[in-house]
Amino acid sequence: MVSIENLLERVQQAETEQDRQWILLELQISQMSDELASMLWAAAIPHFFDAQILAALRPELTDKAEQLDTDLQQLTFVEEFPEQGHNIHELTREVLLNQLWHNNQEEFRRLSQRAADYFWSKKTSAIEDVEFCYHEILNEGNTQTGRLLDRVYDWWTYNQVDRLQAALQGFEEHDQAGRLDLFGQGFLFHLQGLIKKRLGNYAEAESFFSRAQVTYEGIKVKNPRYITTLLRDLSNSKRQQGNYESAIPISEKALSISEEQLGANHPDTATSLGNLAGLYQNLGRYQQAESLYLRALEICEEQLEIDHRDIAASFNNLALLYHNLGRYQQAEPLYLRALNICEAQLGANHPDTASSLNNLGLLYQDLGRYQQAEQLYHRALKINEKQLGANHPHTATSLNNLAGLYKDLGRYQKAEPLYRRALSICEEQLGANHPNTTTSLNNLAALYQELRRYQEAEPLYLRALEINEEQLGTNHPHTAASLNNLATLYQEQQRYQEAIPLLERWKSIKQERQETHNSSFADDVRRLGKLYENCHQIPQAINNYELALSIFKQILSAKHPRTLVLQGELGRLKRNTKSKSKKGKKNKKRRK
Repeated sequence: MVSIENLLERVQQAETEQDRQWILLELQISQMSDELASMLWAAAIPHFFDAQILAALRPELTDKAEQLDTDLQQLTFVEEFPEQGHNIHELTREVLLNQLWHNNQEEFRRLSQRAADYFWSKKTSAIEDVEFCYHEILNEGNTQTGRLLDRVYDWWTYNQVDRLQAALQGFEEHDQAGRLDLFGQGFLFHLQGLIKKRLGNYAEAESFFSRAQVTYEGIKVKNPRYITTLLRDLSNSKRQQGNYESAIPISEKALSISEEQLGANHPDTATSLGNLAGLYQNLGRYQQAESLYLRALEICEEQLEIDHRDIAASFNNLALLYHNLGRYQQAEPLYLRALNICEAQLGANHPDTASSLNNLGLLYQDLGRYQQAEQLYHRALKINEKQLGANHPHTATSLNNLAGLYKDLGRYQKAEPLYRRALSICEEQLGANHPNTTTSLNNLAALYQELRRYQEAEPLYLRALEINEEQLGTNHPHTAASLNNLATLYQEQQRYQEAIPLLERWKSIKQERQETHNSSFADDVRRLGKLYENCHQIPQAINNYELALSIFKQILSAKHPRTLVLQGELGRLKRNTKSKSKKGKKNKKRRK
């Protein structure tokens, strides 16, 4: 029996509050039966417990679990846990976990693995779902079953951000206590990046994904899906920032690992193919993108159920490509099939269903089927408002789409409040300087420009340009778009001298990024030539006309109407220039 004097002396000599608490707790444990003491250590492992959980953690005491659960409830540091039984008070639990970890890690991991297996089999509530991950991360580095990855990506797919954040909190609890191995630390970084990505903070997401990659490279990761998934997320974070070229080798590496370690026809390989195809599409390499998208779809249809959500993603990717290429008849059935799968597998009111509705709505808008587009936009908006909230960024996307339809229809009074509401959401939820906020700024500015409310449009365009330069860089595609928008506004106001340097900057960005082999670039270069002509800067006008003409000839053919019209304009300008030059020479001779 420990004397009171001896106990007080130990407490006084303890260096930390946790040491003092352990001395007192150790005394209580010494007075318990072996079975109760053993169950107390087990009960500290999860955040909450009941008789069933205790039986799973101590199978050798299954027949006594009910009684021991009752006995634990009598302890002063055990309290009721709403709807989940009971739990050990946070401070006491922390002391017990630290002692067990430092003195018997093998036992800690064994109990934690049993807890993970128990909660994996349950998964009937959000709290049990998160509790599974809390325990699984301590053991997944050795087993690498992929259960942890699957769980987190289910949450991502179903937009269960609250579960992602709760799991992050649990992982950080382990990390602060020094319980995570290198695999666990890598997965913690990965999860932190996913949350930043969901919030639209792509640069911060990239930083966390890169840290996860470095951490994984320090160990042998047995399950290649952990690596391929991380690489795709890293590639996507770069893609979201417009860094397509730097994203490609990362995406190619993910595909190579999938093919070599999982097989050419594995669903993970299909996902990597789709990821790389998206980058090719961004760079205008459409034939390569289509080939990869078709291969990914073939794998999914062969390996997965006909209504699997990954097949829906493949349909949607291919439809987006065809939509952007103007191949509307091929895009529509793919969009419809993707929508049907989302409705069947995720539900009519799921955010992914709303995304499919928005995509189909955009297609119908381009086809002039405005009534159908409006119905789809309204339905998507209703889903996002209900499922994600009235102030969610996805809700802002739906508002922007619907406002854009009204703008095209000339229903400006209905469009303006929607654009304003979308901008307000982005500023409030993402921040006044977030790159996604520039989309709403540009949309509202374009509406004012169409209404000739130039004084209201200009500060919005200027603000969008400033944000893109600061947040994304002076060479980013969004920065180029902002320069072009502002130049167009100045051109309409006949402020040609102000428009020219903006379009020159735009052209330089496009040339540096090698995004010049398309008719859109040629059209704007031709416009730049016209601005120079209006300012009587003829050599510069001719240079830009010639550049645009060379692109038209390559893309459209030498006999295409647009090529012939530009060729006529260039010929007229050159003839006028020669005529003026001859007159000038004659006048000089006369003066002599």
